[in-house]
Amino acid sequence: MQWENDLTHDIRTTPENDNTDRWFAAFEAGPYRSEYPWVEMSESNRNSIKERFLTVRDHAKAILEIGVVQHDINASSYIVFKENKKLETVYIGIDVLDKTHLDDAANNIHTVRGSSSDLEDNMTKIRALGVTEFDFIFIDGEHSLNQVYRDWEYTRFLAPGGIVGFHDVSTHPGPTEFIKAIDKNKWHVIENTCPRDFGTGFAWRK
Repeated sequence: MQWENDLTHDIRTTPENDNTDRWFAAFEAGPYRSEYPWVEMSESNRNSIKERFLTVRDHAKAILEIGVVQHDINASSYIVFKENKKLETVYIGIDVLDKTHLDDAANNIHTVRGSSSDLEDNMTKIRALGVTEFDFIFIDGEHSLNQVYRDWEYTRFLAPGGIVGFHDVSTHPGPTEFIKAIDKNKWHVIENTCPRDFGTGFAWRK
């Protein structure tokens, strides 16, 4: 598995210690939450994603987003990629819900319905679109540790110089603990660009 090469140790936990609701409740009650009214994704997080994406934008051939627009398209990472990618860059979003209303072939925007756990099935569909690797992977699906492990497997298809982003590295166990365990001898890691917020983190290979 890819994570065996990229983490310093196995951090997977039993379900009772991997309770995403408990983690988020702790954030809601924490010292910073009152500063940020609830939105799908805060402006500071969107700006952080945009800043990092722009470092690869000019040569990016494909973007993969795991977890696509829950409620507010204008306060989502999807809108960051849509508004800032080059026309020829292919955006692919994987979600368990039907997001085909976002599909726009003329602008190279496509969605795949299914669990991100089904890597081989999803990659078969993605390869049919002419995409074999990604220059930016953004992980914002189900936030348990075990699921983030599964989502990390898509880094097998990370292009040279590509970036992996995580949302909710302040608020949920999966992204929060996973990014801390990435082997910094092999990866450049920014654990959290917005620690007083939901949080975004990034990693790219050395």
